[in-house]
Amino acid sequence: MLIKFLLLLLMVIWAGSFPFIKFGLIELTPVNLAFWRFLVATPILFIYTSVKYKSKMLDFNCKEWLMLIFLGFTGVSLLYTVQFVALKYTTAINGSILINVSAIFIAILSFLLLNEEINAKKAFGITIGFIGIAIVISNGKIQFFESSTLIGDLLMLLDGLIWAGYTIVGKRLIEKKNVEIVTSWAFLFGTLTIIPFLAIDRFKVPEQTITWASILYMGLLCSIFGYLVWYFALEREEATNVAVYIYLIPLFTAVIAYFTLNEILTIFKAIGGFLTILGVYIVEKSKINTAKI
Repeated sequence: MLIKFLLLLLMVIWAGSFPFIKFGLIELTPVNLAFWRFLVATPILFIYTSVKYKSKMLDFNCKEWLMLIFLGFTGVSLLYTVQFVALKYTTAINGSILINVSAIFIAILSFLLLNEEINAKKAFGITIGFIGIAIVISNGKIQFFESSTLIGDLLMLLDGLIWAGYTIVGKRLIEKKNVEIVTSWAFLFGTLTIIPFLAIDRFKVPEQTITWASILYMGLLCSIFGYLVWYFALEREEATNVAVYIYLIPLFTAVIAYFTLNEILTIFKAIGGFLTILGVYIVEKSKINTAKI
């Protein structure tokens, strides 16, 4: 019962991240917001993992260190910068739905790069997912490319593709190394690889209370609390039983965004969201011997 309660609470928190990102973007650029989020989260997570695993933290060879740097760049600095840019141009509801397509991209990239099988069930899930995506982006309009959120929606799809690449590379590493250690190093290298972008984007110290609330919400609740709860649950439940909670995020986001951002969940977005999540669910259920990071 405790695990179920904590997972539901975590899904609400992660759902709330989409509106909070939009609040943070009022004052900060996407690059600055991403940097501040991980500047808060990374030291706490890294210290926690270092205390827990001690000498194992440095147990990597040269090739594995390069992979960790790649994971940090793709899974932290690039992933969240693109996601935050996307949310400047799309709604929190659309973002929470479209980010889930990473599972579909993982299936496609695994087929193209790793020769993993795409069976009929998985192909059906991919097709249903893309139909849902088209309905979400178009919001039921025939003039697909006239959607006011098109740029942000496409960037959110790109974000899903980046996450898929991160996952495939990360999967090879966590088959040999502890996932918590890998995640901690990815956080650290991700934070460091954001810094060069700040030279172009101009570093800014937040001044508004709502901006700090956004940073602390994402850094402490979404990253640190989320990390602890997620692995606490994975240690005690089967991965499939834990992962299924992810599908609740778009629903929770729609409710939170309605009250905080006055966003409306139209019937077309609801149908498109349902089909997208259904497609993702079918793809996930048809996977054979896969792992996530």
